[in-house]
Amino acid sequence: MNTNSKIKMGTLPDIWRDGRTKEITFSITEQCNLACKYCYMKGKNSKNKMSFETAKKAVDYILSNRELFNQEAVVWDLIGGEPFVEINLIDKISDYIKLQMYTTNHPWFNKYRFSFSTNGLLYHTPAVQKYIKKNKGHISIGISVDGNKIKHDLQRVKPDGSGSYDDVMKNVPLWLEQFPGGSTKATFAHDDLPYLKDSIISLWDNGIKMVAANVIFEDDWHDGDDKIFEEQLRELADYVLENKLWEEYSVRFFSPHIGFPLRDEELKRNFCGAGTMLAVDYKGRYFPCLRFLDFTLNNKDGLCIGDVDSGINTDKVRPFLALTLESQSKEECIKCEVASGCAWCTGFNYDAADTDTIYQRATFICKMHKANVRATEYFWDKFTKVTGIVSPREEWKRESTSSQEEKFLQFIMNDGITPHCTYRNTRNTKNSMSKELLEKGLKFANENGFTPVFLGDSQGNSDVGFNIISGKCNEIPENSIVVCDNDINIPAGFEGNCILLLSKNNIHKLSDFIKKLYPSALRINVVLEDIEKWSLEDIEVYSMELDILKDFIIGTYVEQNPLELNILTDRLNLKSMCNCDAGNSTFSLAPNGKVYLCPAFYFDDEASYIGDLENGLNIKNSQLLEINNAPICSLCDAYHCKRCKYLNKKLTNELNTPSHIQCKISHIERNKTKELQDALVNKKLIPAMNIITEIDYLDPLNIITKK
Repeated sequence: MNTNSKIKMGTLPDIWRDGRTKEITFSITEQCNLACKYCYMKGKNSKNKMSFETAKKAVDYILSNRELFNQEAVVWDLIGGEPFVEINLIDKISDYIKLQMYTTNHPWFNKYRFSFSTNGLLYHTPAVQKYIKKNKGHISIGISVDGNKIKHDLQRVKPDGSGSYDDVMKNVPLWLEQFPGGSTKATFAHDDLPYLKDSIISLWDNGIKMVAANVIFEDDWHDGDDKIFEEQLRELADYVLENKLWEEYSVRFFSPHIGFPLRDEELKRNFCGAGTMLAVDYKGRYFPCLRFLDFTLNNKDGLCIGDVDSGINTDKVRPFLALTLESQSKEECIKCEVASGCAWCTGFNYDAADTDTIYQRATFICKMHKANVRATEYFWDKFTKVTGIVSPREEWKRESTSSQEEKFLQFIMNDGITPHCTYRNTRNTKNSMSKELLEKGLKFANENGFTPVFLGDSQGNSDVGFNIISGKCNEIPENSIVVCDNDINIPAGFEGNCILLLSKNNIHKLSDFIKKLYPSALRINVVLEDIEKWSLEDIEVYSMELDILKDFIIGTYVEQNPLELNILTDRLNLKSMCNCDAGNSTFSLAPNGKVYLCPAFYFDDEASYIGDLENGLNIKNSQLLEINNAPICSLCDAYHCKRCKYLNKKLTNELNTPSHIQCKISHIERNKTKELQDALVNKKLIPAMNIITEIDYLDPLNIITKK
């Protein structure tokens, strides 16, 4: 992704085979020769160890069930406790795995890796070294070094309380010689935060160039820890920049990808592999991952999903396969502006949950994550100032923004603009946007990922964003949408999208307007004005006009040049509500320097602003802008309805509640679209897909009141 591939800071080593592997963990032993203070394995002991016969049963089950284990490669993760205290047993099990993969002609033969995470104390021993040489090319080992001596010995202690730093560091040169580019996972807790900067530097100085650092998930953080954490990271950032270390060294804390709003696809994913992995304990029981074994949990019993004799209970796995970020998170996490990169562990979530569920996310690291994001922003902003290079974070921000629903900032260039939606300047004010405010607005848009939309004269900025401009203008800039204000005035030769404003007095002209605008405009959005003043007669006239347009649209399909008309064709393809996006992805900057949900709120009441360029946006009760919190609209399948929030507020006093006339008109359009769909399907002009059903109401409130 980076344009400058030399920037390593914030990255981690490439994952073997890009992660397209099955990860199978054998908990060989629950014994460890250290007693690390922050270790999540609180139940470590010297008596529970896997027998060779149990390991054989597990291997045989896994290798014989190819439909269940169908990944292209496998990582056999052999862990403890400390795995190397049982190196002879591991050697025997590894030989059996290799033999069985070979004799059964398994696809994993020669597509496997034995993986270890070790405290390093036994790394130099003959038995471990013999194993490494024996499995060369199929083995990966990570040694845990926490930082400098003070920090490491504060946490990673022997059973007698003495530190292990000196013993581990004796083996690091040999490890790095055998595994060049080896990384370590340094874990930080409350006690050792003041040593963070010096610890990361110490690891780099000792040849460990990539550090997968993290903070603990547990509820052991104290007031002010986030400030210490941020300060340490800022000092580390300064050190990196002063010494120009970004090309050769890395620490995960400075990942350029953290601290952005969540994208839709991220909400639907689960970034933890529990459930897709498999862990086997010393008894031969199966678990979703290592963190669900008995001895790794503090508050609950292990969550077993089968065993070597009965196999895997796939029903027990289903909750893990369905788990998403969204389904396990609180609303504050989902809506958090810096949510990306905020980590969790499904096993710890389960252990900390109020009930025996994996669908409750622990949030003890919230303040620590936000501190990490602030420090990361500090680092990459300063990186750009120091180097003049566009940082990977800025590149990711642009890429992330472009892949999200696009956000728009509408510039109300003056109070005399031709409206493009349900608003008019009835107060006859004559304000214009100053050049200074325009420049500030463009800067704000750029910094916050908004695409500028100019309502009126863009003052020479037509190369930025796009314009919505009156069709009466003689010159139409590129990237423009033309507004026809109750007329058909469009420039000669125009081809593009058009907005047609239609007042109560011109309802009877609708079909004539559309026919004359086509085919210069193949996409026409009709905006109905003053619908609160419509009479029953107006509704009848509108319905007849839709019938005329329905037949006209069929003709455009026959000619293979189909017209897109929001009020009749959008519903053919929509599968969810196409909502008014005011306050969600679209905001409006007015000539007074204030930001509004949309121009209608500005022209109606200048005091109804929601922020400004200096202080940002502050929408009170913003949940009312969401479809999920609109009880009438969330039941509705008139998906083309824009659900105008200004009209909602004006006519019902609630942003989330439409008036009866809004619903009635939208459902008349919906039903006419159904008639259009039936005709197009019968003539085989469109496939029979997304079929609109018959309904017996014109107001979805009836569904609620009938209950």
